[in-house]
Amino acid sequence: MLALRRILTFTHFTFTEYVRSGRIIIEIVATMLFWALFLRQYPVDLSQFFSLTGIFTLLLTLYTTSSLLSLGERPQGYTIVTRPLGRHGYLLSHYFVALLVVIMMFVLITFITVLYDQLVFKAGYTFGLGEVLKGALPLLLNVALLSSLMVLLSSLVLTNILRLVVLAILAIALYSQAWHLSPIFPTIQPLQSLFSWPLYPAIAGFKLATTREFVGGARYIPLAQLALTVLLISLALSSFKRRDIILRNQ
Repeated sequence: MLALRRILTFTHFTFTEYVRSGRIIIEIVATMLFWALFLRQYPVDLSQFFSLTGIFTLLLTLYTTSSLLSLGERPQGYTIVTRPLGRHGYLLSHYFVALLVVIMMFVLITFITVLYDQLVFKAGYTFGLGEVLKGALPLLLNVALLSSLMVLLSSLVLTNILRLVVLAILAIALYSQAWHLSPIFPTIQPLQSLFSWPLYPAIAGFKLATTREFVGGARYIPLAQLALTVLLISLALSSFKRRDIILRNQ
């Protein structure tokens, strides 16, 4: 309980610093530009909304998580890591702040879209709270999943060699449409089949956010997203615990 309180306290401190430094303005401006370019021109239904915002939130997650992790690499972090908060609390706090910022931007987009459609377009439909939550659940779990992968791939956690290994695994898994053109495809194909299965929860989660149809096996997709997220963040915490930390000036 005391450890959780320390993590929450440092999470609040990190978030406050992020806001006070003005870095969050980039996320706010990007969110407003995205809304103005893609959601302001016409009334959108929920499928269109989650399809577009699903892509945007993932891109925003890449930036925000990288930005937070760069803050974690400052020399001042040495003092905090050696305190009772520890390495796990230090890394988790930055991870939680990244999630909090992206969730806030998603809520902002949702609120503005609903309000604008009702006031300007006089849209005859409404975004029901239940449907919004059904779409938001897999979408935000994808955010948590991608953010945990970014934490694992950060220079704080893995050495350069291990990061290259993980990136090579991702390349084999992702570029399925190009490998068949290479003469080494018969050799790569078994590895591709092995490495591509962890991508299924994220891909299925994106589709589920758009359709919001929790029927059959689809109801287990959020559990798969959550399990993969926990696995990745656990690997990151385990690696960070054993890593010789080298922080640099930001």
